[in-house]
Amino acid sequence: MEETRMVEIKQSVLAANDEKADGFRALLKQAGTLYTDIMASPGAGKTTLLLALIDTMRKRAQVVQAPEPKFGVIEADLESMVDAEKIKAASIPSVELNTHGVCHVEMGMVERSYEAFKQGGLTPFDYMFLENIGNLVCPAEFDTGAHNRVMLLSVPEGYDKVYKYPPMFAVVDALIVTKCDYLPLNPDFDMEALKKQASVLNPGIRIFVTSARTGEGMDELAAWFEELRANIVK
Repeated sequence: MEETRMVEIKQSVLAANDEKADGFRALLKQAGTLYTDIMASPGAGKTTLLLALIDTMRKRAQVVQAPEPKFGVIEADLESMVDAEKIKAASIPSVELNTHGVCHVEMGMVERSYEAFKQGGLTPFDYMFLENIGNLVCPAEFDTGAHNRVMLLSVPEGYDKVYKYPPMFAVVDALIVTKCDYLPLNPDFDMEALKKQASVLNPGIRIFVTSARTGEGMDELAAWFEELRANIVK
């Protein structure tokens, strides 16, 4: 009987992806672009938070009479252009990245999306965001060339996701709790327990409590992004 062999290809696939990611990260740093990978489960409010964050950053620039930052958003979805159209309606350049069933974003997809921006004469950006596939598992494994990675967790989802999806919480630089205006309607949501669990798993994690609807926490979050970009362009 012929011997059956199992070949492990995941490691080589990830290694090739990581090499591309390092080069892309360096390219955007040279251009002065802070690139952020935003991950969350479906319905956590990624697009809504992005719109509120960008609006806040625009207003902060006006207050100090600074030039309005240039933004670009890559909208990754299994299908459709619903979220990309919302972003474009707010006068923010956006590229729709349909993965057609693939549950994560790889560097080849990011490079093609960025090339679409370049062909439109839109780059370089001050800030570029990837709204990753709604998934708390696969996206954590793939480096998308971002300078920082954040994940969103909405109050309606509950606070007990840390130990259910540890790889995601372990790889991100920040946890953004969204829809905190729902806290009065969800008395079982234990914010302190969430913060403690996340910090145990990832001691360096930053935690922001926000509401795109009321504006709570948005200034603090915007200031963090501004600080990150300042470090990029030093």
